[in-house]
Amino acid sequence: MERSESLRIFNHMDVNVPWFSELFDANRRLFQGDGWPYGVQANRASIDAFLRWHFEQGLSARPLTYEDVFVPELLGT
Repeated sequence: MERSESLRIFNHMDVNVPWFSELFDANRRLFQGDGWPYGVQANRASIDAFLRWHFEQGLSARPLTYEDVFVPELLGT
């Protein structure tokens, strides 16, 4: 992300897509910040939605929580 952001200054000349800078700017507005957040807490809403859908589609016998699927060492990340 940092590299892509720094290359914005040069209109992403190293990318062979003429409209890449425009797409990059549109994605940055859409994601408003970090488009690839790391850690359980940063992705909590997505994890909860995934686990809810997993149960609703019959893929798990009971509703799971993020505590059920991640080791305790990762819960604070």
